[in-house]
Amino acid sequence: MKPPQVLHLDIDAFFAAVEEMLDPSLRGKPLVVGGLAHERGVVCTASYAARRFGVHSGMALRTAARKCPQAVFRRGRYHLYSRISQQFFACLRRFSPRVEEVSVDEAYLDVGGGRYLCRSVYDLAARIKAAAEAETGLKISAGLGFSRLGAKLACEAAKPGGLFWLHDEEEWISHLTLDKIPGVGPQTYFVLQGLGVRRVHELKSRYISLWKKIFAGHQRGGLERGRPEPANRSFSRETTFPEDIRDEGLLHSHLAYLLDRLAMQLLRERLFAGRVEVKVRFSDFSTFCQRAALSFPTYSYFQFWQSALPLLQALRTKKDLPLRLVGVKVEDLQAGRDILPFFSLRDEQLTAGIHDVKERFGASALRSARSMLLEELYPIERDGMVLKTASLTK
Repeated sequence: MKPPQVLHLDIDAFFAAVEEMLDPSLRGKPLVVGGLAHERGVVCTASYAARRFGVHSGMALRTAARKCPQAVFRRGRYHLYSRISQQFFACLRRFSPRVEEVSVDEAYLDVGGGRYLCRSVYDLAARIKAAAEAETGLKISAGLGFSRLGAKLACEAAKPGGLFWLHDEEEWISHLTLDKIPGVGPQTYFVLQGLGVRRVHELKSRYISLWKKIFAGHQRGGLERGRPEPANRSFSRETTFPEDIRDEGLLHSHLAYLLDRLAMQLLRERLFAGRVEVKVRFSDFSTFCQRAALSFPTYSYFQFWQSALPLLQALRTKKDLPLRLVGVKVEDLQAGRDILPFFSLRDEQLTAGIHDVKERFGASALRSARSMLLEELYPIERDGMVLKTASLTK
């Protein structure tokens, strides 16, 4: 039998697991990370004990408190999570040069080339899993498969904290209901049910073109070779405010801080962004997004600011209401570019210089004047300001 080529690893209940590691008294208790029970915002991570009460990521904190009043709520330490995430990926890259970061706690590895390092690929996967757990101090689930989809499904079957090899991958997948397939959301599944299709093999036999569209890229063997491309097509940061904000200066300060964090992320991963998006949520929970293409792919904070500020101003005219959330996203990420000679790189050089100082002395060593107003709202640590309900995503 051909050995599996893809290993998928996922840190179990990442943020909650870090809090339990730092405070062992929390282990076994329902734990919610994202904010306090009375605060605004959403659940970032719920421990397995909390999930048994119906608490899940994305749920409003107050709803989670009603479902599980005995839960322990933590705001979270996102800068610490980010550091542990970096340790996790650094460990994985010691075993394979081809690592695809899916999120801060999840990755795919191509283990096809490392099959001679151990007696079997399964032994290699166990070795990688053990090394990552020792490096982070956290439980990690792992799945082996012949494709990304197979590895992902095997990892889900291994939770919590196990290692599973999906031997009969094609047969397993063919009998799954389509809502179990990554990328098939509730609305798509509802439409497919209306067509009389619930399982993968039914879709393949009746609507082959739609099957190919849904599964395109899911069932490739190994990871793509050739020119390196970023595993993530976008990075985003957002935060829910402690109270609704109408003040223009405060909104600009939040926008500036989030853009600065994204610029640092791009520099750390040596990527360029081709587009920026701004997201706002009003006090009535209505949400709007607007995006703009950049003049050329860049990691420059100053270019991001010049493009994002008009977007924020345009979005604020949608309603005469204060905002409860603002978010930013950079998209169309690429590992290389062709620089036209008449574009000045001075802004990028300045951004890179600021990044070097922050990497050496901490993110709070240099702060833009635009973000100074936030010092009145949030505590400052070495790695940056501690936003109340921040979203750390990729």
